[in-house]
Amino acid sequence: MAGPVDFVGREAELSRLLGALGENARMVLVVGDAGVGKTRFATEGMARAAAAGMVMVRGECLPLADTLPLLPMADALGELALLEGGRLLTAALHAAPEYVRQEMGRLLPEMGSGAEKVAGGRDGEWRRDRLFAAVAELLVTVARQAGPGVGLVIEDVHWADSATLDCLTFLGRGRRRDAVTLVVTCRGDEAPVPAYVNDWLAAVRATAGAEEIRLDPMSWDETAQQVAALAEGPVSARVTAELYVRAEGNPFFTEQLVAAALAGGGSEAGEEEGEGSGLHVPAELPVRLTELLAARAARCAGDARTILAALAVAGRPLTEDQVSAVTGLRTETVREGLRELAAARLLAEDIADGAHRPRHALLAEAVAAGLLPGERATLHERTAQTLAGDPGLAAEVAAHWQTAGRPAEELTARIAAAEAAEQVFGYAQAAVHWQRAVELYQARRVAANAADAAGIDPPSLYVRAINTLHLAGDNERAALVAEEAHRRFASHADPATAAVVLHLAAFCRAPDAVAARLALMDEALRLFELAPPSVEHADALLDYASIFLLNAEGRLDASVAALNRALEIAENVSASALIPRILSVIAFGAFVRGQVEDGFAALDRGWALAQAAQDGVALLWMAINDSDARLKLARFRRAAEVSLRGLGTARLFGLGASSGAGSLAANAAEALLAMGQTDEAAALIDPLTAGPPDPGTWLVHRARAEADLLRGDVRAAVGRWQLISAFAAVARRADFAYEAASWAAEAALWDGRPGDAMEEVRRALALFRVPDLTILSGRLLMVGMRAAADLAGEARARRDPPADAAAVAAADGLVTWVEEMGGAPFTDHPFVAAIPAERRTWNAERTRLAGTGDPRAWSAAVKAWQDLGCPHRSGYAGWRQAQALLEAGHRAAAASGVLRAAAAAARGHAPLLAQIGTLAERARIPLQPPMADSRAAPSPPQDRAYGLTGRELAVLRLLAAGRTNAQIGAELYISPKTAGVHVSSILRKLGVSGRVQAAAVAERAGLLHSQQD
Repeated sequence: MAGPVDFVGREAELSRLLGALGENARMVLVVGDAGVGKTRFATEGMARAAAAGMVMVRGECLPLADTLPLLPMADALGELALLEGGRLLTAALHAAPEYVRQEMGRLLPEMGSGAEKVAGGRDGEWRRDRLFAAVAELLVTVARQAGPGVGLVIEDVHWADSATLDCLTFLGRGRRRDAVTLVVTCRGDEAPVPAYVNDWLAAVRATAGAEEIRLDPMSWDETAQQVAALAEGPVSARVTAELYVRAEGNPFFTEQLVAAALAGGGSEAGEEEGEGSGLHVPAELPVRLTELLAARAARCAGDARTILAALAVAGRPLTEDQVSAVTGLRTETVREGLRELAAARLLAEDIADGAHRPRHALLAEAVAAGLLPGERATLHERTAQTLAGDPGLAAEVAAHWQTAGRPAEELTARIAAAEAAEQVFGYAQAAVHWQRAVELYQARRVAANAADAAGIDPPSLYVRAINTLHLAGDNERAALVAEEAHRRFASHADPATAAVVLHLAAFCRAPDAVAARLALMDEALRLFELAPPSVEHADALLDYASIFLLNAEGRLDASVAALNRALEIAENVSASALIPRILSVIAFGAFVRGQVEDGFAALDRGWALAQAAQDGVALLWMAINDSDARLKLARFRRAAEVSLRGLGTARLFGLGASSGAGSLAANAAEALLAMGQTDEAAALIDPLTAGPPDPGTWLVHRARAEADLLRGDVRAAVGRWQLISAFAAVARRADFAYEAASWAAEAALWDGRPGDAMEEVRRALALFRVPDLTILSGRLLMVGMRAAADLAGEARARRDPPADAAAVAAADGLVTWVEEMGGAPFTDHPFVAAIPAERRTWNAERTRLAGTGDPRAWSAAVKAWQDLGCPHRSGYAGWRQAQALLEAGHRAAAASGVLRAAAAAARGHAPLLAQIGTLAERARIPLQPPMADSRAAPSPPQDRAYGLTGRELAVLRLLAAGRTNAQIGAELYISPKTAGVHVSSILRKLGVSGRVQAAAVAERAGLLHSQQD
C-alpha cells in the first residue's frame, strides 16, 4: 500500500498561516483551484501548529446537496472529544457555563443532551444563537486551558450549508483575546457556488481581522520535488518539464499523471547522458483530468471498481462494513479492493474512524459520471438503506432515496431530516426538507396517507415549512407557501387545523394589507374557539393583540380582551414559555392606561415564572419590557441597571448575541444617552453594530445612529436611519412611530434638512390610527414643531413669504392633529414622565414661528428637562433661551449665564455644543470665565499683530464669507451702522482699500480660523 508523500513547497504560504495562528487572527481564508492542495496545506499547517502547542481540530463540508446542518462543526468537536483521551473536552465543559454542556448534546449526541427539544415558535433565532454561543464558549475555554490557543479548520466551504456559515460568522466576531482562529478552505474555481456562499465570502473578505491566502499552482522547482518524491527516485528534467506543462503546476493532477505512468510500467534509464533514471510519460494519456481519472479507475480490478463506485456515489466516507453492505461484497473482498485502490493512489489518506473515500472530489465525480443510470440508482438505494440507521444522516438518506426514485421512503427521510435540522437550528436546511415533503404531497407522488404513516398530516407539512422559512429569513417564500396552505386547508374539517393555517396566512400577508390580515385573524380566532384549548390558540391571540392591534393599529383598548383570553388559555394548557410574554404585553397595556402599579404587578409575576423555570428566553423578554417601562417613567439609572443585568443573564444562557440581547443593549444605551453619558453608551453599542441593520436589529441600530449623531458624525447617523427606514415591515409599525421616528427626524434637523424632518414626522403620525398610544408621540410632535420653526426662520431669511406661510401651515397641521387625538400627546400621564417637558418644549418652539422666541417659554423647558434628568434636552432649551434673549435685544450679560449652563449640560452632544459655541462667539460670551495665568505671555497671534479687536476679528470672518453689513449686524446682534464702522476700521488696520483685498490678506495671515480671544 502506497504511503503518504512528504509535504512539498508552500513555505511562504505556511509562514503566513502559522503567523496568523500565532497572532490570534480571527479568520484565515485559504483559496485555490480544485487539486491545488488546500487539504494537504491545511493538514501540514495543523501539524506544525499542533507541534507548537496549539489545539487543532478539523471538520469538512461534503459535496452533497443535503447534509445535516453544522455537520462540519460536529465533526470538529468530535475530533476535540478524542484529544487527550477526552480529558481536554471534559475539563472545558466542566469550566464552561452549564448551558454549554446542554447545547453540545445537539452536535455530539453521544454526550446526551440536556437541551430541550426545539418546537415551533418565533424564538428560534435566539435559541440558535445560544447554540453558536455554546460552541464559541467551549472553544474559548479550551484555548484558555491549552495555552497557545485553538485553531478550527473547516474545509471546502463552497459546499457548506448556511447554518455552518452563520456559525463561522458568529465565531469570527469573537474578541482578539479569545485566542481562537478559524481556518476555512474554499475552491476558487467552483461553479456555480450558491449565492449565500458568495455573499458570505464577500463579507469575510471585507471583515477586519480576516486574512486570505491564495494557493497558486506550484512552481517548476516545487513540481520537481513532488515528482521525485512520488517516483521515489530521480526523474529527468525533460520528464519533469513534461509533467509540469501537462499538469500546469496542479499537485493533484501531477500526482495522478505520475501514478498513471507508474501503473503503466513506463520507466526510462538515462535517455540523456547524466540524467539518471526516471519516469516515462506515455503519450496516450488523456489531456483532460476527468478522462485521466476515469481511465485510471477503469484499470482497477472488478471488485475494486465496484468499491470505488460505491464510495463515489455515497459522497461521504464509508467504513468497511458499510462498503460491504452497499456492494454486497464480503469484508475480506472489500479489504483487498481497498488495498488495491490505496496502492493506485485512488483513496484519500488520514480519514478518521477507519472510513474511506475517493482521493479527491474530482475523482468521485468522474467515477459516478461513468456509471449507467441503473447502476447509480441501485447504489443510491443501497446507500440509503445502509445509512438509514443514523438520525444525523437523514438528509443524506433522503437525497439517496430521491435519486433512487423511491418517493415514499424519501418522504419519511425528509421529515426526519427536517426535524434533525431544527434541533441544531438549521432552519434554512429544514425548510428545504419540509418544502420537498410538500412537493411530494402536491405532486401526488406519495399517497395522501403517506404523510400520516410518517407521523405527520399534510397540513402540518405546510405549517412546518412556513415556520422554518420564516425563521430562516425567507419571508417571501413563507408567504407563498402560506397562501398555498390557505387555498388547500382553510376549510379543513378540523377547526384547529384550519385556524392554524389562517393564523399563518395572516401573519405572512403583506403588512399594508391590513384589512385582509385582520379578516384572516378574526376567522382563525373564531375557529380556535370551536376546538379544545391549545398553545397555538394562545399564541394566535398574543399575535393578534401585539402585532395586529398594538403594533400595526395602535389599538390598546381592543387588545385587552385578546390578551386576557390568551393568558387564560396559556395557563389552562401550561404553556410556561408563553405566559411571561403574554404578561409583559398585558403590563404594557396597564402602563399605557395609567395603571402603573398593575403593570409592575404583571411584570413581577412574569419575572417569577421565568426565574422559576430558568427559561433564558423568557428572562430576556422580561428584562426588555421591564427596562422599557423604566425608560418611559424616566427612571433612567434603573432602566440601565435592568438592561445591563439582563445582558449578563442573556450571556449566561448563551443568548448574548441574539436580537433580544440587542434590544436590551438598545434600552441600556437609550438610558445612558438620556443621562448625557454618550461615551458609555457608544462603548456598549458600537461592538454590536459593526454590520448593517436588519429588521430584527433595528432598535440597536437606532441607538447607534443616535450615538453617532451626538459624537458629531451626523452623516453616519443619517445614513444609518436611511437603512433602517428602508425596511417596510419596520417603518410601517406604530411602535416605530413612537420609538424611532423622532430620532430620525432629529438627525435630519441637525443635518440642516428641516423639510425632510417634517416629512418624517408626518409619515410617523399617520401610523397612529387611534389615540390609544399617542401619549408616546410627544417627542415626535416636539421635533416636528422645531422643524416647522426652522423652516419659517429659513423662509424669513430668504424673504420668501410663501415658504413662511407653508411652514406656519405645517405647524398648524401638527396642532390640528393633537386636537384630533383629544390632546392626549400633551396631557400629563402617570406612565410617560416626559410629557410635561415635551409640552413645554412644544410651546417654546411654537413661539419661534413668528420670529424671536420667548425666553420665558424656553426657561420653563429648561427647568422641566432638568427635573427629568435629561441634560442634553435642557442644554438645547438653554441654547434656544439664550438665543431668544439676544434676539430680543438683551445685552450679552443677560444671556451669558444661560449659555454657559447650556454648554455644561450639552457635554457629549457635539452638534449642540457647536451651535452653542457659534452663538457664544457672535455674542462675545466666553463659555468659561477667564483664568489668571502667571506664566510668560505667548507671542501675539497675527490678529493682535494687526491690532484687531475681538469684535473686529468676528466681523472680518463674516466679511470674508461675503456677508453684507446688515447680515453681519444681524448675526452679531449689532446695528448695520455699527457693523459698517467696524468694517472701515478693519480696512484701515489691514492697509487695504476693499473687502476682497481684506479677505485675501486675512486668509494669508490665518485670521479666518477660530482662536481663543
